[in-house]
Amino acid sequence: MEVDWSKIMKPYPKRKITLPNGEEMIVYSQTKDEVEEVAEAIMPHIKYHKDFFDLVTSEIITELYLWRENRPIWGCPPEAHFNLVGKVGDEIVGCSNGILRDNPKIGCSLHTVTMKRGTQIGAYLWPCKLEHYFDVLGIEKLQASAESAIGARKLFAAYGFSSQPFPEQRSHFGTKLELMTNEQWQRIKPGKLVGERV
Repeated sequence: MEVDWSKIMKPYPKRKITLPNGEEMIVYSQTKDEVEEVAEAIMPHIKYHKDFFDLVTSEIITELYLWRENRPIWGCPPEAHFNLVGKVGDEIVGCSNGILRDNPKIGCSLHTVTMKRGTQIGAYLWPCKLEHYFDVLGIEKLQASAESAIGARKLFAAYGFSSQPFPEQRSHFGTKLELMTNEQWQRIKPGKLVGERV
């Protein structure tokens, strides 16, 4: 399928979210010239094994560099990649990236990394990513795979992802492939998406 990604890939409208500790996080779309800055900010988690942060961090850094060099990411077109960054002041506190399949109506969720434990940053970035997929980019369904038990428990189960369409299929990570539809997202969005446009 020939796709003009320049007409499909749009930036995420900035969102301001107040964290439980009172700090304000701004979520926005990263540009390619910020790759090194984001990679350096999340690099400390390369040595943090709990909940597979080391694995997830190394993968997202690889994906950012593949995107920078315009190389395919897990078989998906690099032009269809995006990364949402959460900042408190000038400090990067988390990021969440994704990509579209060759078919622009099908998303493939990649990773979420947070730098401050206990502040719900991942729980706030995740619905921002879903909003970007469904409401900004206009996909119809999202394929995803949890790499850790905490992700499966806190995100996939809580958001109603289903493995029914792919009972035997595994993602490129080797874990169970699950699905969310636009209808599901619209139903749960009011209770999950917080903050306000900047």
